[in-house]
Amino acid sequence: MNWGVQYFLASFFNQKLGGHLIVELLERLEDMHGVCFNKNLDSFAFHVSGRDSALSYRLNDRFTDIFPFKDFEGNVQNLIAFSDLCLVVDNSFNGSSVAIFGEVEGIYGNKFRSENYWGKKQEFCVFGIGTVSGEQKQIWFEEARRNGIDRVLLMIEKSHFIVTDFSQAIRCFKWLFSNGPAFQDFIGDEEFKWFANQMRTRWSDPIETVFLFLEAFIDGGDLVGFNENEIKIITDIQAT
Repeated sequence: MNWGVQYFLASFFNQKLGGHLIVELLERLEDMHGVCFNKNLDSFAFHVSGRDSALSYRLNDRFTDIFPFKDFEGNVQNLIAFSDLCLVVDNSFNGSSVAIFGEVEGIYGNKFRSENYWGKKQEFCVFGIGTVSGEQKQIWFEEARRNGIDRVLLMIEKSHFIVTDFSQAIRCFKWLFSNGPAFQDFIGDEEFKWFANQMRTRWSDPIETVFLFLEAFIDGGDLVGFNENEIKIITDIQAT
């Protein structure tokens, strides 16, 4: 669950539902580092990084610069390998783009408050997204200087729907993998149970057809840049 949450967050924050949080993240990074993104940088998209993910392959081809815009003397591949998420802010007019790297803690978000934690991380990882205990369903930003670097932290209580919905979906797959398609005792509201049962009844179908079935329920209006041939998620950086 801790490892998989980075994939989920990359998808969630590439949707309008979570896009406004990333706009605020970018604004806070601007204020903290005393910079202003070129207004031609008009769209953004998250990508999974990390050496343990095939999705990071050739990620360096997706950006031309690295935030926070100072001479980067390290190895770009190491930066990609030892980070969790890469937020790429694009200039749709000339093709230039800026990469912003960060960390994810899907279970122990309080680690972000530790100097020792950041001492083991890449200098250019300037944001963190993590979950923390709490029953108020809250989500908030914290700004901190950790290991000599200004960083922006997005903290999400584990009672928030972002976390609970993800956890529920993981449990559903665990039940199915452990008990097989005969298992029917799913926990959740009627809508969730309906989709869980659809997965159960299609258990022997080719996975491609299952994906096509599920994608039919995605509202294209929730994904900016959605087209029939390829899902390319682009969110307006000026959105409110």
